[in-house]
Amino acid sequence: MSVLQKSLHPDEKYKAGRLGESLGRIGLVIAAVFLGVSVVVAFHYDQWKRFFYAYVVGWSFIFSICVGVFWLILLHHLVRGRWATAVRRVAEAMTMAFPVVFVAGLVFVLPLLAGYHDLYYWAHPDAAACVVKAASGTCQEYLNPTLVHKLGWLSPGFFFGRYVVYGVLYTAMAAYFARKSRQQDESGDPKLSDSMRIASGPAMIVYALITCFTSFDVLMSMAPKWYSTIYGVNFWGSSCVGGFAALGLVVLGIQRTGRLTHSVNPEHYHDIGKWMFAFTFFWAYTAFSQFMLQWYGNLPEETVWYKYRLFGEWQWVSIAMLFGFWAFPFVFLMSRWTKRIVPSLVFFAVWQLVFHWLDLYWNVMPSYDWLSSAQEGHQVLTGPLTGSILDHHVGFSLLDLTVWFGLIGVLLFGIGRNLRGNLIPIKDPTLGLSLAHENL
Repeated sequence: MSVLQKSLHPDEKYKAGRLGESLGRIGLVIAAVFLGVSVVVAFHYDQWKRFFYAYVVGWSFIFSICVGVFWLILLHHLVRGRWATAVRRVAEAMTMAFPVVFVAGLVFVLPLLAGYHDLYYWAHPDAAACVVKAASGTCQEYLNPTLVHKLGWLSPGFFFGRYVVYGVLYTAMAAYFARKSRQQDESGDPKLSDSMRIASGPAMIVYALITCFTSFDVLMSMAPKWYSTIYGVNFWGSSCVGGFAALGLVVLGIQRTGRLTHSVNPEHYHDIGKWMFAFTFFWAYTAFSQFMLQWYGNLPEETVWYKYRLFGEWQWVSIAMLFGFWAFPFVFLMSRWTKRIVPSLVFFAVWQLVFHWLDLYWNVMPSYDWLSSAQEGHQVLTGPLTGSILDHHVGFSLLDLTVWFGLIGVLLFGIGRNLRGNLIPIKDPTLGLSLAHENL
């Protein structure tokens, strides 16, 4: 990194103006159109179960982008980073979409609280009924005993309570750093940087915990009989891939409006690309670690999650994930020039966002098919990942895409409503170093 400092270019346009309002309106239109189409399709064809599953995938996508970008902000303050100062204000606007994202998530959380039981198997009456039978020893042959002990945690009311706590914590932490950053624009007080650095330590710990717990609750509990202690870390790695890819695209979009054209340069895009590359490998490392340990352990309650993904129709999605989300971008993002040439970086940012969504789809949708079994003279739903592999289908649906696009619109609205004022922290002590930043 160069030790030189630069000042803001005299012709630099760093005021958001009406940019945020325009982005917010675009996001609202996209959300209204695509989510409206999704509701009509779900209502007309009675595909509400598919709608809610697609909604969980799409919501996890926009939530994970906020999670990935927020980590950059926390790390930047924690280690007194310099290169990211030029793009930090944009990242702060992205993390301030947390309130909108969590409000949007109520679309699948409130029906669960109201008694909808076709989304999470642990909320279904058959799962609860089996707990009563298991106590008398009549259901042990088809119910994993570990589910009995999970249904206290996995209950609609407790799930809703935790969801609210997660949303409040994410929002409060993101708001603190965004507010302090903007206060520094007015006062120029360097002590505010110290305050944010001190706060970033405990905030990073809280962030790590609630990120893991949110992924456990929303995603891993789709298959409630399965568990993995590394699942939250793997979700975080995928989130950071999506977060850095989205950050690069948003910054580039802002530059296309004539703003930040002198402050953000190929050096900053290079660093965004390096983080994309790093977390592409990290995601693959944690994914393989989870797979290898569980497959080698050969315990049925662990390998069942992979059995339905590595055989049958889902094996092709797994192969696509291996080459599309890891091998292909890993090889090309290794190059210095792939990260510095903006069109190339844009291609891989879009590519990784698509495969990040596919990763979430791969985590959720194999649990879509619930099978039933005859028990004591009547049919009982045995839940996800049961029965023959041939009975579990990929079954891509129009709703998968329309809901995803609609929720991207929600995210754009959330970003736009916070994209205001200065688009760069003009009085941050490290801004001059960030403007002069060079990759060696």
